[in-house]
Amino acid sequence: MRKFLFLVPLVLLALIGLKAEPYMITATNYASGFFGVVTDESGQPLEVGSTVHLVWDSAGDGMDDPSTQAGSYGQPTGDDVLMGVGQVGSTGGAPSAGNFVVPGTVSAAAGFCYLRAFHAPAPQQGTWFSESLSQYALPAMTSPVIYGVQFPAVMNRQLGSVPGVVVAMTPTNPPLTIGPTGGNFQYTIEIQNTTAQPINYDLWIDAILPNGSVYGPIFTRPNLTMPGQTTWTRQMTQAVPAGAPPGVYQYQAHAGNMQTGAVIHQDGFPFQKQGAGGLDGLPPDAAGWQTTGWEGGSTAEVAIPDVFFLSPPYPNPFNPVAQIQFGLPQASEVQIDVYNILGSRVTTLLSERLEAGYHQVVWDAGRYASGLYLVKMKAGGFIHTEKAMLVK
Repeated sequence: MRKFLFLVPLVLLALIGLKAEPYMITATNYASGFFGVVTDESGQPLEVGSTVHLVWDSAGDGMDDPSTQAGSYGQPTGDDVLMGVGQVGSTGGAPSAGNFVVPGTVSAAAGFCYLRAFHAPAPQQGTWFSESLSQYALPAMTSPVIYGVQFPAVMNRQLGSVPGVVVAMTPTNPPLTIGPTGGNFQYTIEIQNTTAQPINYDLWIDAILPNGSVYGPIFTRPNLTMPGQTTWTRQMTQAVPAGAPPGVYQYQAHAGNMQTGAVIHQDGFPFQKQGAGGLDGLPPDAAGWQTTGWEGGSTAEVAIPDVFFLSPPYPNPFNPVAQIQFGLPQASEVQIDVYNILGSRVTTLLSERLEAGYHQVVWDAGRYASGLYLVKMKAGGFIHTEKAMLVK
């Protein structure tokens, strides 16, 4: 099935001095000639008129299941708050989302927002839907900010249905606060196979940084096979280094296909890092972010992908930093270059020999002009190119 991504820039327009006024979030298929959109359960693009919800997770504890009650199908439940409703329109011949007006009375100091797209103008029980892979902290109403919001490749849930794999994460002694010198926190992760048949999936954990970008994966366990009607429970410990930037993070676990980004289910919770911090706490190999407890309290072996791959930059569009994940099934010489649309190389992100495993490289494009770029990877006979849109 062809892979599609729904890349949604959220433009937050400040109304300085009018704190009770709403601020506008525009969701659109940015540069529709370059990006596809989230597809339905059959791999077809969403139809014009399909509904999209902007939802505020006020407690910052993960997405609650939407309502399956008649008259309120798909509406947020629990601590989630509906902030805006839009319909998929058409921009440049490709489907895209519409506009959302967000109440200014909602606090931007806590919680996270995300998008939920339905494959119907009026969701009903059984309607296919999909949720954005990551949640984002809304910044203060000061200046416009653009986010790239990524959805799973296809619609992966139905209203009223139970996902085949359910992930639940419960922090120990919340709220979680890490001091300026670093530290760790504990939590319980519970994964359930709700079906009678074995399910194969990947498990990975990442952190959404205070600035809204995704860091990780911090922890990976690919190719897990879980017997039917089984529950796995682990007591986990996560280390946070002193150099981690200060602010509120969202710690999030995903069950699905790590290579394609398709998510069956996910859950998470927030934690806060104090102190001045710095970028030294965000090395590309997640050093200092040790996760233990999955194998009896010890750090497990490095995960190895089955094939070479280069994932799309994330977020995309981005400004000005994007993370690019890639995988090596065997030790290889790796070359990752960035080209402009004229075919000229503008920078080399990586040129060295790496061991087999999952890796990522970060591109800080602060000194480059806005526009479309091509990220090209060569490794062990594998050559692949992904598009990256820099928007300033």
